[in-house]
Amino acid sequence: MNKTIIASWIIKNRIISIIFSIIIFIGLTQGVSKLTFNPDMETFFPESHPATALNADIDDTFLPTDNIVIAINGRGESIFKKETLNLVEVLTKKSWETPFSIRVDSLTNYSYVKSVEDDLIVEPFIENALSLDNQFIKEREEIVVEEEAIYGFLISKDKQTTIISIVIDPPQPNKEKNLITTVEFILEFLNKAKADHPELDIRLTGNPYQEYISPKMVQAEMPIVLPLMLLLIFLSVFFLLRSLAAVLSTFAVIFLTIGSTFGSIGLMGNALNQMVITFPILIITLALADCVHLFSIYFQQRAHEKTTEESMKRSLELNLQPLFLTTITTCIGFLSFNILEVEPLRDLGNGIAVGVFLAFIFTIFFVAPMISFFTIKTPSSTQTQTDLAKKIAVFSLSKGKTFIWLVPAISFVLIALIPLNELDDNPTQMYSDRYTSFSPDTLWLDEKLGVTFPVSFRADSDNGSVSNPRFLRSLDQFSIWLEQQNEVNHVTSLARTMKTLNKSMHGDEMSWKVIPNEQELSSQYLFFYEMSLPMGLDLNSSISQDRGSTKIAATLKDMTGNEYLAFNEKVKSYLNTNGLSDIISQPAGFRVVFSHMNRVIVNSLLLGVAIGLSIITLILGLFFRSTLFGFLSSFPNILPIGCAFGVWAILHGQVGFMVAVGMGSTLGIIVDFTVHLLSKYDLARREMGKSPEEAIYFSFEAVGFALIIMTIVLSLGFAVLHMVNFIPLHQFAQFSIIAFIVALLIDFFLFPNLLVKFDKRKFN
Repeated sequence: MNKTIIASWIIKNRIISIIFSIIIFIGLTQGVSKLTFNPDMETFFPESHPATALNADIDDTFLPTDNIVIAINGRGESIFKKETLNLVEVLTKKSWETPFSIRVDSLTNYSYVKSVEDDLIVEPFIENALSLDNQFIKEREEIVVEEEAIYGFLISKDKQTTIISIVIDPPQPNKEKNLITTVEFILEFLNKAKADHPELDIRLTGNPYQEYISPKMVQAEMPIVLPLMLLLIFLSVFFLLRSLAAVLSTFAVIFLTIGSTFGSIGLMGNALNQMVITFPILIITLALADCVHLFSIYFQQRAHEKTTEESMKRSLELNLQPLFLTTITTCIGFLSFNILEVEPLRDLGNGIAVGVFLAFIFTIFFVAPMISFFTIKTPSSTQTQTDLAKKIAVFSLSKGKTFIWLVPAISFVLIALIPLNELDDNPTQMYSDRYTSFSPDTLWLDEKLGVTFPVSFRADSDNGSVSNPRFLRSLDQFSIWLEQQNEVNHVTSLARTMKTLNKSMHGDEMSWKVIPNEQELSSQYLFFYEMSLPMGLDLNSSISQDRGSTKIAATLKDMTGNEYLAFNEKVKSYLNTNGLSDIISQPAGFRVVFSHMNRVIVNSLLLGVAIGLSIITLILGLFFRSTLFGFLSSFPNILPIGCAFGVWAILHGQVGFMVAVGMGSTLGIIVDFTVHLLSKYDLARREMGKSPEEAIYFSFEAVGFALIIMTIVLSLGFAVLHMVNFIPLHQFAQFSIIAFIVALLIDFFLFPNLLVKFDKRKFN
């Protein structure tokens, strides 16, 4: 069945086509009610990466450590004051009341160990603060310096900042709802504390708080960003096409496509995430592209006095193949995301691929037959637009000898700048200060204590007992080395606890602050200590249930992703050199895995783009029955991405994971430019018998201005993303806009001249 027969059938059976489209829409939108939102940033972690596996293993072996951190700062004053300590005590008690809290650590409930004769006494460091005399508080302020477990961890070394760490474990199902309940409970009593104590600086951070912010941000921004984007699209399309009917029809496709796509996501059981804002923007722009090409040819035909049915039939004849081909190639571009080991990005790629296919269906089977019912006045600007596209083609070919070396030369210069880019991301700096103080608050606390994203090490005893003196000495050796590193603020380990217990049991003599020589003695100390601990503050967060493994925790200074990776290599080298790699693991934690994630995503997307480009090149070669066309089409598809990275090196020099995502999605979009030009060129050469130069003029007249429209609308649509408060989306938008503009220039000034130079086919 050829394109003419299909076009005729659609117009002849237009009522059936419209009903078919509506049935698809109604059926798929049933899935909208099934949509869920998952704000957990850990879903972005590469599934099979060793760092992800180690992080999961530590979380499974020990109690969860996902914590919300309340920071209290004295604004230049010591926190060792009755009123401040009382507030810490009150907030600690309120924190225990927080839904789904399983552990609360603070200065006031810290288990202070001392010995009285032969007894080991464990008591809260601060209790009933308001009843304490100033002398006792002063003594505690002096003692805290000697408490290695909390000095530099629960309290800053200048004694002006202290934290309350609330470990939470919201159960599944309904984790998102439970998380909201938890955080809003904390915010309620924290806001009251801020109002009652203006003399103190009270802040909130931690990964669960970050996960709480994300869906709130999306809910707040979607009602603003989407209407603004639609308004920009309405105005730009109306200005360029000068047809209200065309704009309204385009919006009908957008509405049908977005509703059906989100419904499809719900039916597939995929959860939405922080990148949900990109879904409608990408789908809108891709749906718009199909409509623009359809109406561009339609208005050209109407300008030649053809009826609305004849015009739409001819538009379908000329657009069916390229629209179908661009749908396939765009889907391939986004389906290449499936090579990623990151579930949210796979879901993004699959969702957009579904949206692209649905946009094609609704354009062909809804808008085309619907428009054929009405007589739409041809915009007066149609001929002007066609003439402008023709002039661009004439200019391009007239300067062909220059462009054919100048464009590649500029491209290769920009591509040569790519190594200047550095792969890096910082999850604490992803939110705009316009919306939340999370980023500055986290940075502020990291500078004070570095407690928001700690790293952990798993240590396994070689004889199955963490009380083994040889094992404890190895822990102590590593802990001492670790705390000496510039990147490290504080280290918590069982070895330190055991040394403190040994000292306490020997009259606090510093000479006894060593690992006991007998395993039995260490076991006894540990037993007495655990029995003395209050409920909820046991050692299950740092010692496994079988007592064969323990966890070393370290708080680090705020660092870039690359600095985290460098720190990881330093630790690895030390463990290997000192024969400790068999018992102590590599560092694990959110920031560690996130640092690996960026590299995995970039490398995977590079491979995905390479595979996607190869498949697209092969498809184009087969479709147009020309190896040459397949080969030449690769230039306007890959060069814009390379050039965009070169420009990025000049403008920013730092490539985050969303820039890499922009690389993958850009391929799926810019290939449309090439396909539409090439399809019209091939039609003119093969079916009309035109020369290469004449075929270039024909293709520009047919789709040249439509490509200009698409570049403008795509750029405006993506520019709207600068309004959102998720900063990686700003980078995604900037990179994409650069690639769109470069792609248009290459398609206009390099690709036509390559076709003219190398296309030597003869047609009668």
